[in-house]
Amino acid sequence: MKALTQHTSRGIILTLSALLALTAGADDVPPWWPARVQVFNPACTDGTAACVNDPRNSANRLEQAYYEPLMPAAVTGKHHLCVSFPHLNEDSYWLAAAYGIIEEGRRLGQKITLVEAGGYGNLSKQLAQIDTCTTGGAEAVLLGAISSDGNAPQVDALRAQGVKVVDLINGTNTAVDAKSVESYFSMGYMACNWVAERHPAGTPTVRIGWYPGPYGAGWSLGGDQGCRAAVEGSAAEIVDTRWGDTSMEAQRGLVEAGLNAYPDLAYIVGTSPTAESAIAVLRDRGMTDHVKIVVYYYTQSVHELIAQGQVAMAPTDQVILQARIAVD
Repeated sequence: MKALTQHTSRGIILTLSALLALTAGADDVPPWWPARVQVFNPACTDGTAACVNDPRNSANRLEQAYYEPLMPAAVTGKHHLCVSFPHLNEDSYWLAAAYGIIEEGRRLGQKITLVEAGGYGNLSKQLAQIDTCTTGGAEAVLLGAISSDGNAPQVDALRAQGVKVVDLINGTNTAVDAKSVESYFSMGYMACNWVAERHPAGTPTVRIGWYPGPYGAGWSLGGDQGCRAAVEGSAAEIVDTRWGDTSMEAQRGLVEAGLNAYPDLAYIVGTSPTAESAIAVLRDRGMTDHVKIVVYYYTQSVHELIAQGQVAMAPTDQVILQARIAVD
């Protein structure tokens, strides 16, 4: 299993269109256990995009440690945390993150305001939601950034005002107080390396359609770099790359366009909604037996599709754990 990669600047190992507000005690929420994580070194809290993709931060080189969850007795007060997600739509990844956020907030007796922008095309909405949240008294922002560059000016302004910012999952290209993130370079690398290992140099060339997600998001840009690094020098060739929102409708359109342009694709590699869309498209075209589907992160739906034999491979990560640690 791929372990979580995370670190904080302090050295600790670290819409619903409307607002969802949560204020609850911890009495009915059981504690969780120490969890194995991988620690970024360097930590990347300075927001340098190249840091996360630094070879020293590749999954097979990172130090492993056990993260000890924060205990309720160590929390001296009730804090108001604003949690901002890109969406809670057809990609169940963010639903899992929301579960981790809410459960940890309840366990530690904190107030959580969770907002979601409705999609990766809605940066201005996300920025406005965060402004509303912080003017309403939020002391910290746990940010799943829509755009690694587009969210950065607001992050700088918030920190200048004394609001703490935790970079959650996606990555942003500016300094933050802490990070609880995945190395999507490593995730993209592992997915595409699985393909490359089956088609080494000197064997017949196979073609890949690559659907990394929305352009400009830190996670999809990192995944793109990792995938391209993995296939370099192999007989697996990325012939088609299409960026887009992680909605089923958007991903289906991208997959259809890719197959129209390259009907001899041997692999479709991309997001969880890419896989779900591709299954239907391939079935409609009678191509199910000719194209393998690979996903470069893990969700409940991907788990089920692997069990059914409809998805060939996906590296696992720990999104619920990332969310819990961000609240800590």
